[in-house]
Amino acid sequence: MTQFYYTYNKPNKNINLKQYIYRIGSYHYNWHNDLELFLVLSGEVEVNANGVSRILETDDIILINPNIGHATLAQKPDSIAMVIHIDPIILKDYYENIEFLSFDLWSTRETKNEKPFMLIREYLSKMILCSNKNDPEQKLLFESSFYVLLHTIVLNFPPKEIQSATFKINQKKFDAINKMIKYINKNFKRKITLDKLAKESGYNSGYVSQIFKSCLSINFYDYLTRVRLREATRELSQSENKILEIALEYGFPDMKAFASTFKENFGKSPTEYRRQLNSENRKNDINFKQQFVSVENEAVNNKLMTYESTKDYCFSEDNQEKNVLNSEKMIQITKFMTETSHKIKELSGELAQTTDTLDKGIKSLLE
Repeated sequence: MTQFYYTYNKPNKNINLKQYIYRIGSYHYNWHNDLELFLVLSGEVEVNANGVSRILETDDIILINPNIGHATLAQKPDSIAMVIHIDPIILKDYYENIEFLSFDLWSTRETKNEKPFMLIREYLSKMILCSNKNDPEQKLLFESSFYVLLHTIVLNFPPKEIQSATFKINQKKFDAINKMIKYINKNFKRKITLDKLAKESGYNSGYVSQIFKSCLSINFYDYLTRVRLREATRELSQSENKILEIALEYGFPDMKAFASTFKENFGKSPTEYRRQLNSENRKNDINFKQQFVSVENEAVNNKLMTYESTKDYCFSEDNQEKNVLNSEKMIQITKFMTETSHKIKELSGELAQTTDTLDKGIKSLLE
């Protein structure tokens, strides 16, 4: 069964992206180096990003910046979202000396039908609907939609802050950070100190601290905490173990530390989170981000076609104003033509009357 999932890579054009449609489950804490555009196709989803919690309804959009910890939770059954991950390296061609741009982009009930959000939904839909087509026209449509999508974002939601970090990571740094991340992912349940990590990686503690900050934009301890939080939230949704047992099992020193970290990131306590879980999001959670929606899903296809066929420019203020002006001109033209017609009739009547008088005068002279 073919699913709504694809990757698209063009190294010569700095394009590296993936786009998919999937069913939302329970919290999984995540972060990455990509720009992530998240669109709710159906249902209602709670999105936590960088410690801020928002409820996104159908048609809502949010852009999650690189290296920002985030998680989603289905608030209603059959909550489905479309996601696109974009490597920010493509912006390197247009913005000088940057690693990541920081955007403020999210819709609300009041703004979701404004032109920029409507355009974003349209271009995302065009891309995913023609992603599996091999003919030249569809390929051109895909790339053109992608570039216009980027233009729409930077035009309407320009970056407000540029994070200072080294864009290119040399091979030595890449190998070093990769080695340390693998060690943390394997041993996060144990006590890990900066000195311990330095010893395991073969570098001094000062360099370890520096490389984490420069390559991941977060320090070593923040990274370790995120890994522990990610695994603990998975356990919260998949088991009935006591919260204290989960906290201790996944490397938190006590219940207070776990609850504090959880609330800081998700805006609620672990107990409150568990109350929100139901059979639907637990089921989806088993294969998190693996339960992609089939390309034959009728409801999703209808939704995408609705987005794609929207004539957004008709709703722009400029065009509305033009339509009003054109209507006024048509009224004026109609009025002018009506008045002219009346004048012609009056002149025709006067001319006929004059001609009749002239005929009678000539006849009387000839008699």
